[in-house]
Amino acid sequence: MSLSLNSDDSSEVTSVSRRALVVDDNEDSAQAFASFLRMNHFEVEVANNGTDALRKALKFQPDFVMLDINIPKLDGFDTCRVIRAQPWGSQALLVAVTGLPVEEVRERSSEVGFDSYLMKPVSCEAILAIIEARF
Repeated sequence: MSLSLNSDDSSEVTSVSRRALVVDDNEDSAQAFASFLRMNHFEVEVANNGTDALRKALKFQPDFVMLDINIPKLDGFDTCRVIRAQPWGSQALLVAVTGLPVEEVRERSSEVGFDSYLMKPVSCEAILAIIEARF
């Protein structure tokens, strides 16, 4: 986490930059949410499949992960499990994003460690509300 200090009083923090990972196989959607998060003071990485998401997550150690369930190479459930198994991953905010309206998917997302579950199409307001409630 990087901190910017106010030049008038070095003990006062004026902004905090958190790290976010956006994972979606729809590149346009992933880039749109990445842009939104950058405007809200996040450093952002984007991945379009589960193995790329894990590679980036292990190096970047995000505070927030917006993770599509139906992604190639490694689905969102397994990706979430691996992230949660990391020391930093137990504290990260993980949000499942899916177009599957099945209650079983919602239950399974909770079981594997997601903090929240959102149905597509996801609004920026919904993401911001989850982030603000946590941070």
